[in-house]
Amino acid sequence: MKRIVIGFDGSEHSQKALERAADIANGATLAVVCAADVAKLMRDPAGGVSPVDPADAEARTNALAEARRYLEGRGLEGVFIEGTGHPADVIVQEAEESGADLIVIGTRGLNAARRLVLGSVSTTIVHHAPCDVLVVR
Repeated sequence: MKRIVIGFDGSEHSQKALERAADIANGATLAVVCAADVAKLMRDPAGGVSPVDPADAEARTNALAEARRYLEGRGLEGVFIEGTGHPADVIVQEAEESGADLIVIGTRGLNAARRLVLGSVSTTIVHHAPCDVLVVR
């Protein structure tokens, strides 16, 4: 395996996915992806318009920093990707564009209410991924 894409949002399930990916990396590049969803155009305090809620952008940045600390603590390096859009789309796109061999995701993320309306991120990824998918419980 050369590249593993990990969906990470800071939730307990995504932490388990990151841990499993680190366990099986065996020299593969670990690409940690965290997406801030686009719900509506938000007014930027600087006067512009942003497609991402600043709170979501901050949460994405914090989650990736947490993932970086974890991997560094294990003596592993990673690539950390701040995506914009629906998490499943962002993760699948990263896997397609980078030629990933595996996607590792948790069974649940932080947003249970959205899952009821839109379906789960993990289910969408399993159906659209260009490579194998490991769903971690």
